[in-house]
Amino acid sequence: MVGEWSQIMPATKEVQIMTGQVKKEVEEKMNKKYKIFTAKSYQQQEGKEFCIKVETGENCPGSLYLYVSRDLSAKLKLTDAVWIELSELCDASTLPFPLDQLQYLGLKTPGKKCDIFRGINYKTLLTRMLGYTNYFIKVQVGEGEEDYHILRVGCAVTQVRRPTLTNLLENKTLIDDIEYFE
Repeated sequence: MVGEWSQIMPATKEVQIMTGQVKKEVEEKMNKKYKIFTAKSYQQQEGKEFCIKVETGENCPGSLYLYVSRDLSAKLKLTDAVWIELSELCDASTLPFPLDQLQYLGLKTPGKKCDIFRGINYKTLLTRMLGYTNYFIKVQVGEGEEDYHILRVGCAVTQVRRPTLTNLLENKTLIDDIEYFE
């Protein structure tokens, strides 16, 4: 279902503490010591699953993302740590599928009319599954400053005309960066 994960939020003190608690495990997994290990932003799912973007000071393409779960006793478990890189910004007119069909995939907020639905630009996830591409697409949905959404859309190569909306970030501006999100 669209929206299972929260919007991207700036890292809180609690998220930074969680990040520090799994740092040693991340360093072992990545076989690297990090001098800088600062949580920048995060998403959460039901308060138990976290996707945390971490600043490491490394001069590498992409960003380090930690997937951390918290059980009922508040014990943390690192479920994954991965470098995620997005492509350069591309014009939405170059998408391999018609963008307007996404407008009808549950994108409209109940009670809110979407008079405009215009693709602006997009990035793709460079760490791809074979035969499948994730797109992060910025669309304009109104005339206001924060009337932009960023859609996460998946598309199988064999079904390029049938993209799937998997999540979206609302209330974005034209100048907001497109970044990875669950």
